[in-house]
Amino acid sequence: MTQTVHRKVVLNAYPKGTPKPSDFRIEEGPIPEPGENEMLIRTLYLGLEPRTRLMLNPTTEDNKAMRPHGAMTDIGKVIPGTVLGVVIKSNNPKFNSGDLVEGFLGWQNYVVTDGEPHPTNNPEGVAICDPELADPIEFIGPLGAPGLTAILALKHEGKLQQEESIVITSAAGMVGCLAGQLALLLDAWVVGVTSTDEKCDYLMNELGFDAAINYKTTEDLDAAIKEACPDGVDYFFDNTGGDMAETIKANMSKNGRITRCGIIANYNKTGWNQSEQFDGQFSVHNHVSEYADARNTIADLLKDEGIQYQRKVFEGLDSAPEAFIALLSGQNIGKYIVQVS
Repeated sequence: MTQTVHRKVVLNAYPKGTPKPSDFRIEEGPIPEPGENEMLIRTLYLGLEPRTRLMLNPTTEDNKAMRPHGAMTDIGKVIPGTVLGVVIKSNNPKFNSGDLVEGFLGWQNYVVTDGEPHPTNNPEGVAICDPELADPIEFIGPLGAPGLTAILALKHEGKLQQEESIVITSAAGMVGCLAGQLALLLDAWVVGVTSTDEKCDYLMNELGFDAAINYKTTEDLDAAIKEACPDGVDYFFDNTGGDMAETIKANMSKNGRITRCGIIANYNKTGWNQSEQFDGQFSVHNHVSEYADARNTIADLLKDEGIQYQRKVFEGLDSAPEAFIALLSGQNIGKYIVQVS
């Protein structure tokens, strides 16, 4: 469907705690025209990611070190996020009309960009999606930041050996479920920590995890970790931070390794030093040169059904705020996607 109006979701108010629908608003205007060396992209899908929540906060002493190139958004500015789209007009010799592309470009139905990298959140720049490699929608899921984070963190920090144990928090989310499946392919013992019995069932019975723990109903998480990993946790893939992470860290084996991937437990909180807490976290953006090989590996696994995931598609740009709020509340299994056009 071709749209004749430029529509974008902008920040209406800085969220206090969990975002509310009133923290967002839709603005409309004429479709922008690309300038010199720019292109116009029509958005097909948005990929929703928890990290966007941190970008909705005002710049303060506690987070300014995370924003060396400035804030990604502000009141009245478009909400940042991953876009899968098609180039419909190009003044840039690197891109042609009809190219399917992916980039961290924002919640809007049309985007004008020069495609160049953004050093903080889009280090690859706008990437052309090869439809022969995989269905283009995979480029905002397993072939995008979530999948690249999972495979490259395992490579650089996990270094899992056969029969070693790995514990993954937020294990039913996109990064967690992919990291777990990749670890299973390495013959590791995989334990997922998640928030509902439904998610535990998904991890165990559909993805093949060796154990799953519902941290909300488990009376003693420490005892549950000890039972699942009696010789200690060899590798902790931490997507949440907070008290739960501290409990798991207390059960590390002698040679245990930790990947600090996310701090979801704090995303809706105030009064925590973001820059300090994120110091030492794994950043997939430091490994851009390895993206192509990693994508090839994941694409082969998808084709061979070596890995799988669930995705839920929401219809229309207007659904993005509610879908994002649901994602932050932990309702998702796998990937939340918004179909824009």
